[in-house]
Amino acid sequence: MPTKNRALPSIEVLIENLPGNVYRRVRRLDGTYHFEFLSRGLFRQFGIDNERLLGQHPIRFDWIHPDDQARFVADLEVSAATLGLLDHRVRVIGEGGQVFWARGIAHPTRRSDGTVVWDGIVIDVTREVEAEAAMRVAKEEADRAHTAAARLVGDAVERMKRPLEAIQALARTLSASPDLAKREVVAELRTYCDELEAALRSNLAPASRAEEPADPGRGRSSGLVDLTQRQREVFRLAASGLSNKAISHRLGITPGTVKLHVAAILRATGTRKRQQLRGLMGG
Repeated sequence: MPTKNRALPSIEVLIENLPGNVYRRVRRLDGTYHFEFLSRGLFRQFGIDNERLLGQHPIRFDWIHPDDQARFVADLEVSAATLGLLDHRVRVIGEGGQVFWARGIAHPTRRSDGTVVWDGIVIDVTREVEAEAAMRVAKEEADRAHTAAARLVGDAVERMKRPLEAIQALARTLSASPDLAKREVVAELRTYCDELEAALRSNLAPASRAEEPADPGRGRSSGLVDLTQRQREVFRLAASGLSNKAISHRLGITPGTVKLHVAAILRATGTRKRQQLRGLMGG
């Protein structure tokens, strides 16, 4: 034989066991409020006596945090005037002084005598609000750290500008020497300076790069903007199929210097082989 169903709990028991408050609040024509019904569920957790609130005529809203009371009443007045859904969050003070966050959601109706009635629920959202606050603090700390890092990069760039310019000026002076060995050393020195300059330039504004929206249309060719003038020349010749030796003759630099430039170009464009550079010519 099938077992008999257990007796269903009464609606009153169900309401009292809910993890929140169920209420009916009324706004009289004189602008005062009172509760016609208020369950104990959530207020029992908050340590608030719902019988005390039911006995208040009119309601004094003394369980609402003082800084939230004016906004709380203003929300009620707007909902009463428009009969719009009431959905707000406020701080609630328990009998022991502990502060909780509660969210109230209620649907208003107007009775024939002009009074407005809200049937609604109140739920505890303390954890959610605290989590949101923690996320905001974490974001602010991350932003400050990011700003500080960007400032350090900018300061480093400023401090390195003068010695870098001095090295480049020396390289230009020595490059006029008829001594081939000297010219080759200077050419490689200038190559390293160019790469250092490109690396510094790419880190001048990290914040603006991070904030740029993702663009699927931007491929590896976007790295071309970070190349130095000499690297752009090598890129065009290498992409056209010239060997390192041919490029060195064309530009008057050593094959070893060309090799350094090509390696830097591959890193900047995210390519692995020089044969792939041809596809970036339009970039």
